[in-house]
Amino acid sequence: MRGLTHPLMLMAVWVSVSLFGTASPLAADLQRRVLTPSFTYNDAPNLLANAQGIFLFWSAGSGEGQVNNTIQQSFFKDGQWSQPKQVIEHVAASNGVHLPCWNPVPLKGPGNQTALFFQVGRTREEWKGRVMFSYDGGHSWMKDHALPRGIHGATKNKPLLMPDGRFLCPSSNEEAGWRVQLEWATPFRERWGWSRTKPLNYPGEYRATDPAILLHDDEHIQILCRSKQGYMTEIWSHDSGKTWGSMKRGALPNPGSSMDVIKLKDGRFAMVYSHSASKSDRMHLALSQDGVHWQGAAILDKNPAQHFDHPSIIQTQNGQLHIVYSVNRRHLHHLEINPSSLEGAPIVNEVWPVKIK
Repeated sequence: MRGLTHPLMLMAVWVSVSLFGTASPLAADLQRRVLTPSFTYNDAPNLLANAQGIFLFWSAGSGEGQVNNTIQQSFFKDGQWSQPKQVIEHVAASNGVHLPCWNPVPLKGPGNQTALFFQVGRTREEWKGRVMFSYDGGHSWMKDHALPRGIHGATKNKPLLMPDGRFLCPSSNEEAGWRVQLEWATPFRERWGWSRTKPLNYPGEYRATDPAILLHDDEHIQILCRSKQGYMTEIWSHDSGKTWGSMKRGALPNPGSSMDVIKLKDGRFAMVYSHSASKSDRMHLALSQDGVHWQGAAILDKNPAQHFDHPSIIQTQNGQLHIVYSVNRRHLHHLEINPSSLEGAPIVNEVWPVKIK
């Protein structure tokens, strides 16, 4: 098992700021923490909750695609984030060359197993999927290994456990343009079984990537994707994922940046995303009962001088929502929200409701 701390991270700065602003409809039910690690590049954060607390994983280094990019983690308990700890740096076994690590995606596996998917490669077009496992909730990790050829695992958003015991992994690649595929994982110790769909879009029609899964019930599954067309796209299955319909335009705008969505304990879907067709200078929270008709709930961030991306959202056992996203690929914002405070107003024709500030 490994649990290494990168020497450059020892001087990491964690600034915790609580906001109780009057401009937000959430008022005192929103708490914000600003995380500023010592790396110049911090991006693609992802959250995982377990009985011990909350883990945060992200890609960190000197810049996007740089060979010194590693996967880091921190642990949140009793209102504090722990000092960052390096999870993995990738050195090719064949020639000793360092390759950048991208997009960590954690998953609570069967029993006491935790999986962490990530990508390695000099560019997104060269991504190769890898996975590593933990048996103490994520505090230490076994040696990582490559996924089968053509399999990436989850590439941005979390897999979902399906009724048949398999995990449905939202996956994508850029080997021939932005393309979405879904992968089925059958957990078995450290060597999971894998299968995948064919690509579910063609870049000449929809340039889509970073799928997120909305599980409506045992049969109906909705996939939302970011695209370069200025709007989200969606795909549906009505037979538990055996077959998939054609990709179509979704109900919400999208500036080519990623989103995340979960199903709340009260049955609603909650999505974190940038509500714009062209700008990633904002981060929004929307709600839906059916995944088709959405209501604006809150503007979490908005600043024309900043770039917000790669949101991750979870709901913990006490019902609280935890959201994290990157800011200018330098800082990480962690928001904690009481979902009982969320009241939405309809989004009509992709226009954000005026009364939701």
